[in-house]
Amino acid sequence: MEQKVDRTQVEYILQKMREMIGEDPEAQVLFSEIAPEWIPRQAAERQFVMGLPEIPEKYKHLIMVAVSAALGCEMCTEVFTKIAKRKGVSEGEIAEAILVARFAMASTIFATATPALRWLVGRK
Repeated sequence: MEQKVDRTQVEYILQKMREMIGEDPEAQVLFSEIAPEWIPRQAAERQFVMGLPEIPEKYKHLIMVAVSAALGCEMCTEVFTKIAKRKGVSEGEIAEAILVARFAMASTIFATATPALRWLVGRK
C-alpha cells in the first residue's frame, strides 16, 4: 500500500542529513527509493529525541556513538562519530564513550553467565 509522499520534502531532509554528516547518508538515500514515506518519519523521530530537554545534546551524541559501537554497527558508529565531531564533541570524549560501551558490553557477559556459573558451583 503506497502512501503519497512529497519528494521535495524527502530531498530536503536528505540534503539536511548530508549537511549534518558531511557526506551522503547512503542507507537513507537507498531506503528513500524503496519507502520514501519513512524519511520524514525518521527526521521527525530524530528531532523529537534531540529536542528532549533532560540530556544535553553533546551527551546524546556520545550515547549514539556508544550504543552503535556496542551493537556492532560499523556504519552507524562511523556516521554518529562524524556527526558528533561536527557538533563539537572532542575525539577524547568519543574515544571515552566507546571505552565505556566496551566496559558495559564486557560486564553483561557476567550477568549473562550468572546462571551457568551458579550451576557450576552447585547452587542450581
